Amino acid sequence: MNRHAFLSLLATLLLALPAVCQTPETCLTKQRIIDDLQELIQFPEKKSLPDVHQYAHLTTQYVHEGKTYTVWRAAIQKALDEHRGVYLPKSDTIYYLDAPIYMDSDTTIQADPEARIYAIPTLRTCLVRNRNMLPGRIRPVSLDDDSQRDFRLVITGGIWSQESTVRSETYGASDEKHSIPGSAGVLLFSNVADLSITRLKVEKGAPFAVHVSNARNVFVSDISVETNCDGVHFNGPLDRAVVQRLDCIRTGDDCIALNAWDWPQSGPALGPINRVLVQDCQSVRGSLKDVRLLAGVLKYPDGTTIDCPVKNVVIRNITGFNYFKMYAQSPAGRQDSCEVGTLENIYFDNIQTPLQGPYRENWTENFYGGVAPFSILSNARNLTFENLTIASDCQQGHPCIFYVGPESAAFRWNQRDKDGNLLTPIEIFMSDSSCTVENITLKNIRDVHGNPYPHPEKLVKEIRLSMNPDYPATKPRGGVGFGTVKSVTVENP
Repeated sequence: MNRHAFLSLLATLLLALPAVCQTPETCLTKQRIIDDLQELIQFPEKKSLPDVHQYAHLTTQYVHEGKTYTVWRAAIQKALDEHRGVYLPKSDTIYYLDAPIYMDSDTTIQADPEARIYAIPTLRTCLVRNRNMLPGRIRPVSLDDDSQRDFRLVITGGIWSQESTVRSETYGASDEKHSIPGSAGVLLFSNVADLSITRLKVEKGAPFAVHVSNARNVFVSDISVETNCDGVHFNGPLDRAVVQRLDCIRTGDDCIALNAWDWPQSGPALGPINRVLVQDCQSVRGSLKDVRLLAGVLKYPDGTTIDCPVKNVVIRNITGFNYFKMYAQSPAGRQDSCEVGTLENIYFDNIQTPLQGPYRENWTENFYGGVAPFSILSNARNLTFENLTIASDCQQGHPCIFYVGPESAAFRWNQRDKDGNLLTPIEIFMSDSSCTVENITLKNIRDVHGNPYPHPEKLVKEIRLSMNPDYPATKPRGGVGFGTVKSVTVENP
């Protein structure tokens, strides 16, 4: 064989190999991610802080619908401003807030686990925020720019509630003027570093219990959420974060969201998410107890675009979750508002709930796809799933766990307006988009009896949608999108 033929053959063989990361800095193993983030797992030491009752003279009375509320916001804020910290002891009364508490660098809010910090009924903002938030929806923000960043913020203890009984994207804003578009949380932090949120409970918050973006070195631990909102919601840019022992007693959507890209109302800032460890979390199993990884490409009004990938994430030792959503999703009816993003080096290990997905006799024929436990519409590389338990009935047709490609579903189906006119259905998902996934690795996939699952590679399904010829007479619309899987590797002990 001559040299030219040899080089041509070598190039062909290299192209046939699964794609790998180019450098160790961008291709992190599961263990390296875990090791790198161990230093973040540090609970704050209990400090000797001024009791907020020392500032009780600053409380005010607020009357609403015949009920009087004692408002502690000014007292708490004054203690923080003077001492960089405040302690809220357990009390028979509630610490009501009529505006957000502002945290500057090197400040601590320490509350008894049973201290109740509630919003007055008319408050629609967050309860706590950092001082120097930046409007990342107006222009790109950078994790390298520390000129206005808030550092070393600690909030621990307490029961926090917005007293909201409905999920509303208009709640949880940074302030009454909504000066930071996309901000929406009970506890709201953006443009921060070295943030610790531990040992507290969130009740009746909407739409997000804990909302963090544009952040480095974040530790969230021992949080319970019993509300109609999301649980812990991250937006980018984000580098180095740990979420552990999150208990989603009741949530209205995603228990955990890593959204590098997001809808306009759901992110004060957006950008890449890198190096995140989620571990030892639980949820009461149900259709709205999900984990989301949302990547995309952000377009600003002036035409500027930034890539918003999700990379180097480990999700391990969690139970009670039904769905792991790794698909691009624009707002309903606006498929062009989001581009499919990138996932790389994502590891799922020891998902303790038996996984059971949809099964249809005609799954190769349908035009709508379907929601599976792992639904992927992202250009992804190096996805590893290990120590999973598969429900036995998946063996009927196998493709019920990993769906690669778009979905299609109708919104406002058979609904009418106030005049009785039938509303036109709207496509919920990005059914015309496509993606490619390289290097899916399946390790130790077992059935509910603990036996190795036969042919786990058959659990991976490429979705190829087609248009519904009877739409809108029958639903859904369908689409022209599809998913491509380059390689699947099975490793069983």
